[in-house]
Amino acid sequence: MEPNPYTPSGRPRVFVGRENERRRLRDRLARVVAYGEMMGPLTVVTGPRGLGKTSLLRDVQTQATESGFVTAWVSGVKHQPFLADVADRVTHALAGAGHLSTPGRGTRVQEIGVELGVGLAKVSAKLARPEEATGAAPALVGPVEDFFHRTSNLVREAGGAGLLLLIDELHAPLQSRREREYDPDPRAVLDAATLLNAVQNMDGDRENFPLGVIGAGLPETKAYLTRAATFGERTLEFVLHEFDQKTAEAVLIAPARQLDVDWDADALDAAAAAAGGYPQSLQIIGAATWDAARPQRGARLTMADLEAGRAASEADIASLFQARWDVATEAEKALLRAMATHTDTDIERATVAASLGVDTDALGMARRSLISKGIIEAPRRGVLGFTIPGFAAFVRAQEDQVDDHAQTRSRALQAGAIADSTDQLPPPPVPREIEPPAAPEV
Repeated sequence: MEPNPYTPSGRPRVFVGRENERRRLRDRLARVVAYGEMMGPLTVVTGPRGLGKTSLLRDVQTQATESGFVTAWVSGVKHQPFLADVADRVTHALAGAGHLSTPGRGTRVQEIGVELGVGLAKVSAKLARPEEATGAAPALVGPVEDFFHRTSNLVREAGGAGLLLLIDELHAPLQSRREREYDPDPRAVLDAATLLNAVQNMDGDRENFPLGVIGAGLPETKAYLTRAATFGERTLEFVLHEFDQKTAEAVLIAPARQLDVDWDADALDAAAAAAGGYPQSLQIIGAATWDAARPQRGARLTMADLEAGRAASEADIASLFQARWDVATEAEKALLRAMATHTDTDIERATVAASLGVDTDALGMARRSLISKGIIEAPRRGVLGFTIPGFAAFVRAQEDQVDDHAQTRSRALQAGAIADSTDQLPPPPVPREIEPPAAPEV
């Protein structure tokens, strides 16, 4: 058996698709290479979980490194400030590339990094304990600009293209700490506002900053940035969607062909259709089919192999559904049930409200929270949709389990098998113990 080339929940071994986004990002980075100038305003790649935002950023990172960039990678942490991590990772990347090894060249970078870190610490302390705050707040935007000016030009002076900063999970620091209102960590908001101001200023003086800044996050990321600073609305956004059938098939074909294994046409068509264009489901189905087939070089993956791996792929996909269901509140589950009753795809918000017997304004809190959790999206004004294919069927299955339990109880009462007392009735099924429902037919 050849090793399994599919990577559920991980970076794909062969990057397929997103050609338009890759081209546009390469074009923007080409400005830095050719002119030694800022790539432009802050750029963010957005979309629901599992659509390959992180994979796209990693692909960009690889291409940028080959083009002579020093790249620094930062991952946002929920409700936590992030600029100190930016300074640390940039300094680490420069040190790893040898740009801080010459005496005197790296001293100023490290000094600014320390100054920036200290300044952020002081401001954070004042935000946390305003009654104890004394003195003027230290400058932040200026030191950030100085830091990026020095670090990006160090790379350029050494013959490189410039500096590329990649911030994954950019939404996480700015998420609300409460369900009923938007209440983010003020330190994280300050960091976002500082970064936005610095990028805005640097783009206005682009000839002196051989630098690119690209982020990735959930669909609400740009809205969070705009709350932090009004000109966050100028952020350039690339929105990812599910793959079409042809691209989905290519995602399955490419890793297998690296090991001289191919797919039969009917199995390929069924596997791609079952995933609904969702990249993570494609990797799950591909991995389960491979494990069932245990192919050697020159083999082909058949419908029989797809069917043999079906139970494993369905269980893994159901696990994704269950994780999303478990983090929803009861009010949010009611909204999800109302959506799933009518459709597997998109639905008018007014239709959902009518099903629940409320007006559309009453959906606001649950709708915003579910969007923030990445469970649903608002693809158009007044429209809601599930972010992962097959989730509506899963939601309906949860309702069916509850209905089955209620019918069993009713029959038992009518037969006199159990007393009409709730404390003697068996408990309703716990969601985690429900047998995973079937994924889309393959």
